[in-house]
Amino acid sequence: MNEHESLDVIGKPYPKKDARIKVTGECRFAGDISVPGMLHGKMLRSPHAHARILNMDTGKAEKLKGVRAVITGKDFPGILYGNFAHTRDYLPLAIDRVRYIGEEVAAVAAEDEDTAWEALDLIDVDYEPLPAVFDPEEAMKEGAPLLYDDKP
Repeated sequence: MNEHESLDVIGKPYPKKDARIKVTGECRFAGDISVPGMLHGKMLRSPHAHARILNMDTGKAEKLKGVRAVITGKDFPGILYGNFAHTRDYLPLAIDRVRYIGEEVAAVAAEDEDTAWEALDLIDVDYEPLPAVFDPEEAMKEGAPLLYDDKP
């Protein structure tokens, strides 16, 4: 066998063993599972590409009936993660600043999904939008806004 013979499947159809149960609705997905006492989690995400978090008030969400927990990045400062041990520099939830649209700023655990969504709506976040760059060429120019002060 030469080195390219193993690639002869690329671009060709192949039988999917689970196709029938997926198209007939018989397949169970993670979202189909429910166990007694299970909580439903939802994340509040930033609407800004780059902004300072001036204040976050989770009080109303915490008091909502059925909410078991509301957490923010300030609940576990110093915890970092990453794909590799030497690059553990991501925060699980933003602290003080968001750096992309959709960055997670808070998390809610509630007794049902509707309550979790409602709790997210009750979290009040005050943002100060900061300059953002949406073009890689512009981002490399002298004086372009930095997302990380220690990583030019």
